[in-house]
Amino acid sequence: MSTDKKAKADRNEKRRQEEAKDRRSIAVYSVIGVAVVVAAIVLMIGSSGILQRTFAAQTIGGVKYTASDVQYFYNSVYTSYANNYAFDSGTSVKKQVYDQETGQSWHDFLMESAIETMTNQTALAAQAKSEGYELSEQARNELNTFLAQINSGWISYGYASRDDLVRASFGAHMTYDRLVELVNMEYLATDYGDAKLNAIEHTDADYEAYYQEHTDDLDSVTFSQFTFQATVPTTDEQGAPLELTDAEEAARLEEEKAAQKVLAEEVKAKLEGGQDPQTVADEYTDRMYSYSVSRQTPGANLAYSTYGEWLLDSARRAGDISLTERDSGSSYFYYVAVFEDRGRDEEPTNDVRHILVRAGSAASSEDPTQEQFDEAEQKAQALLDEWKAGEATEESFSALASANSADTSSASNGGLISNITSSSSYVETFRDWATDPARKEGDAELVKSEYGWHIMYYVSSNDPVWRQTVTAGLRSQDFEELAASASQGMTPVSGFGMRFVKA
Repeated sequence: MSTDKKAKADRNEKRRQEEAKDRRSIAVYSVIGVAVVVAAIVLMIGSSGILQRTFAAQTIGGVKYTASDVQYFYNSVYTSYANNYAFDSGTSVKKQVYDQETGQSWHDFLMESAIETMTNQTALAAQAKSEGYELSEQARNELNTFLAQINSGWISYGYASRDDLVRASFGAHMTYDRLVELVNMEYLATDYGDAKLNAIEHTDADYEAYYQEHTDDLDSVTFSQFTFQATVPTTDEQGAPLELTDAEEAARLEEEKAAQKVLAEEVKAKLEGGQDPQTVADEYTDRMYSYSVSRQTPGANLAYSTYGEWLLDSARRAGDISLTERDSGSSYFYYVAVFEDRGRDEEPTNDVRHILVRAGSAASSEDPTQEQFDEAEQKAQALLDEWKAGEATEESFSALASANSADTSSASNGGLISNITSSSSYVETFRDWATDPARKEGDAELVKSEYGWHIMYYVSSNDPVWRQTVTAGLRSQDFEELAASASQGMTPVSGFGMRFVKA
């Protein structure tokens, strides 16, 4: 082969190699490009909520629930337990153990509870429809009040639209129309279940048997408790962010733990020396995370505290003192507890109706002025006079409350608030009036609170706390039986959509 021909062949071969290389490059970059586009589309679709609202996450009795639906129920269960401080809301529930024996996480427990709630409500709503059950007037009023709050509340709460309020309150991918469907099902299932439960009667023997079986949960425990918290500050004295290495942060935490433990031991020693808990609390109030003196609470509320088991030990005697510790992950706590007493809570419960005449605006963050309080008092007095000039019955008061009360949570039920005790978490003046031993049925007066003026109507004194608690327990047992019967054969089936439910 001549030199020219060889050179030409070499050039041709080189060109073919370069073309092949170009084709490979084009192929590679095409694949990359397609992958990027696909990723962008997936991201866009995911953020739009289409996936969360389309694919079945759970199917129960033939009813499809999407990830958005499951998220709604999960958030509800999560909030319920978080409000009771059952877990550290500042740490992922996937990293917190619910059951020490099985290792089950709080996330798995909450998800199980959410799906169980969905199953029960699906079954009861279906059974109610099959029997032609219709909502009671009270349930219908409460439902309408809830929906009215959604439809108008977004303005007073500063949202740009109703949909923004729905997404912020009930899940990022929830829609108003779907929320209405879920809430209607919930109200139907709950009201139907209540009607069935109200028809069940229990004897005194049933109450006593239940109490003996659940004494630790039902007994009222009286104790004083002092809490010290060790935590590493995130800012310096000037408010500037602190930048610490992991080693420095760990060392600082150990220093804080040592200092807080010293304080806890000092408090324990003073109490053991016979000092009054309130005196000790007054001395250390500026150095403690929190405290409570002669606190009274049902044993069930102690389930998640580090000193709960100690307080409920049958060996406890008045004056016993303990020091316990808890590592929450980001902080370390020391608890000093003083046992005082335990037994049945015989305090009577009380039912009242009230009409709140608000001073100022609910949307305002500023305290009402005296002028606004005076205006509210005048309006409240006029309403009370109007009621007294009429039939002056509980029924007429209920109607007046439904039409005029600024307390929307009770207005739909005629202003009724039940089972109030001296330890209930209502404003002090309201609670004190409702629990006054001198109170008689039909008493009606004005009571001032930080919110404005309350027109109070005393309904009745009821069963003591322990019996009311047993009533709730028996109803819970009855409900489990009712729900189990209704949901027989309704096994939840997980679907593709579950992967879009966020913890």
